[in-house]
Amino acid sequence: MKTAKRVLAVLIVLFLALKFSPYGYLIKGVKGAYFDGHTSAHIYDRKHFDQREMPVLNSVPLVSSAVAERVLDPEARAQVEAYETTGLLVVEQDQVVLEEYWDEHTPSTMSNSFSMAKSIITMLVQIAVQDGYIDSWDDPITKYIPEYEIPEGAIEPTLRNFSTMTAGMQIKENYKAPLSKTAKLYYGDNVVETALSIPVGKHAAGEVFEYQSAQTQILTIALSRAVGESIASFANRELFAKAGFESTATWHLDQEGGLELGFCCVNASVRDYAKLGQLVLHHGNIDGQSVVDSSFLAMASTGYRSPEYGHGFWIYPEPHQNVFAFRGMLGQDIIIDRAHNRVIVRVGQRSGGKFTRDFNRVELALLEQMDRWDNN
Repeated sequence: MKTAKRVLAVLIVLFLALKFSPYGYLIKGVKGAYFDGHTSAHIYDRKHFDQREMPVLNSVPLVSSAVAERVLDPEARAQVEAYETTGLLVVEQDQVVLEEYWDEHTPSTMSNSFSMAKSIITMLVQIAVQDGYIDSWDDPITKYIPEYEIPEGAIEPTLRNFSTMTAGMQIKENYKAPLSKTAKLYYGDNVVETALSIPVGKHAAGEVFEYQSAQTQILTIALSRAVGESIASFANRELFAKAGFESTATWHLDQEGGLELGFCCVNASVRDYAKLGQLVLHHGNIDGQSVVDSSFLAMASTGYRSPEYGHGFWIYPEPHQNVFAFRGMLGQDIIIDRAHNRVIVRVGQRSGGKFTRDFNRVELALLEQMDRWDNN
């Protein structure tokens, strides 16, 4: 009994020491991952975060095909299920031709977008440009965040640099290191302070592509200052409602009433993710109304300083270089294939590991299934 009490006392002391240390955010990380049976962030972790709700404003149901539907062949199904896919939806010619869910996931279940949100933030900045809140993508970052310190001798990055991952922030992207700034951006309670503590100057602005979540968070801060309202409310009114979201969505915040984690963490349904894909597939237009400028989306889905990354969107490697996507950790995907008027949404718990550079095996399985559909 005495030993148990001593152990408990030591654990309490360690907990308090951690809580009041610079690494107190790790407590949320442990609760949000290990207590839920995971070793890292997962697609249902929103219950551990403050969130800002985005209610349905203009529900427009997806149309289901009345003709023969698409079917996963045995090889693709085995891979999709092995990588713990929880939702898969395919839209062709503006009609749902495949829709499947696994485990407890349903058509209205919200799951974490992870870095698919980066594409959303870029689209929202473009909308802010169109609406006159932001003058230009080539505005210097300090025009919107004057307190962001640019090191002496460094070229000041523009908004465009932060969207294209060419701002050259002095950070290495590391999701698995608990003491990294990347982990603190996710689990910490002051994402503005954390992001602004990371200076630029690692590379000359606009010259070198290096994927860094902190860059999108800086862009998120600038956007929130420019529009003068929460990212969630602006997104819901100017993007999600126009896309016709069918279910309530939320966005992770760093603290109660705080700022959205713009580099990740929209929580929405598979069907509503498909609405975003449809919007981009149709060059930013919905029912003849331009929501996101088509010429911008054409540029955004073209490589900037990397052939595989444009303005917030990933471009797949050969032979699928005409296919691009919103992409997130663990294989969250909104895949856009304009050549075949197709959108594929996949959400799940595992990516299957990389098949080449930054691209993962569950995506390869889907791309190869698309090839087989198109070649038969």
